[in-house]
Amino acid sequence: MKRTEQRFVVIDCETTGFSRYDRIVEIAVVTLAPRTFEPVDEYDTLVNPERDLGPVGVHGITASMVEAAPVFGEIASAVARRIDGATLVAHNLPFDTRMLAYEFERLGVAFDAGTGLCSLRATGDKLSIACARYGITLELQHRALTDARATAKLAGQFIPDMRRDAGGAMVDYIANTPSPRTLRREATGTAVSDLTRVVSHAYYPYSDETLLQYLDALDWVLDDCHIDEREHSDLDELADSLNISREQRTEAHRSYIVSIIAAAIRDGIITEAEQHLIMQVADALDLSNVAMPEITRLPSASNLRQGMHVCFTGQAIVGERSIPRHVLERHAACAGLQPVRSVTKKACDLLVATDPSSQSTKARTARRYGIPVMTVATFLKQAGIDTTDGLEA
Repeated sequence: MKRTEQRFVVIDCETTGFSRYDRIVEIAVVTLAPRTFEPVDEYDTLVNPERDLGPVGVHGITASMVEAAPVFGEIASAVARRIDGATLVAHNLPFDTRMLAYEFERLGVAFDAGTGLCSLRATGDKLSIACARYGITLELQHRALTDARATAKLAGQFIPDMRRDAGGAMVDYIANTPSPRTLRREATGTAVSDLTRVVSHAYYPYSDETLLQYLDALDWVLDDCHIDEREHSDLDELADSLNISREQRTEAHRSYIVSIIAAAIRDGIITEAEQHLIMQVADALDLSNVAMPEITRLPSASNLRQGMHVCFTGQAIVGERSIPRHVLERHAACAGLQPVRSVTKKACDLLVATDPSSQSTKARTARRYGIPVMTVATFLKQAGIDTTDGLEA
């Protein structure tokens, strides 16, 4: 019997933290050719953790960027079919596999990482230093896809000597159909804009593989919310090759726009930018009679007033600076405001967050009670606090 060649898959996860209760916020899965160890398949997406984002200053992912991203349950099947049976490779493999195990556990799915290969253990250096030693380019670290690509190149240096000792991963059967639903952050590190962040990329609830292939192609084409003449031609050619009828394409397009709308309203808020984007995508897909969600009118947070009870949430980031919460609270008190530790209906007048789209418990509670949410930058400006001086701890 011919022995199956060992398959290697590089994984990298950006997360909200390190504990059992933390979540994955971005994941990349890079499959390598068995003999050359060159990438033959790449999969990456932002993931909505359904909680606060944790160390934004490290991974650079804000609440707005993941607001319309898929939750892990929506991508679990796509991840599972890439890693099942493969030898997993990562820089700090125990961390990445542990975070994956937590996510699969929440879904009731059995996961065994196998023995795998760890480039951190093999090199003894953090990723940037190891890459420099081997002449591997690593720009914009803590981006899942760029880190995974760099780890893949690094792994090629030591896999040939270690692979015989590695064992494959196992992921239990996941009943749902693999979905093309993703929201990618560019590997170049360019942040997702306010418009493109809500293109959550359609989940088509059928098992027809040809339609999934078509939607996956549409997913890539609509990353810029526009379909040019060449892209139209390519999509037409693909649909013809897959024997997809015009009626099926129209139905798939409507499913796609419904998915975008559902993702946009997930946090209970529709902004003017989100509504504009939905209209852009509907126009690009030549869809009419799309039920547009109404723009949400939120409580105004335009002005501070003396004695206002103010609560701060999440990690405060202004530019590239991280400001500790106690520093903000001290400056709030100096400005005649009353800092409070929690958001309650009667004892909190304003919530201050780096990103108003935060999904932290405090932000959700504020929106439920109709309490205004103000950005840290706006708060500092209105409180007359100099962002270049006077923010020392």
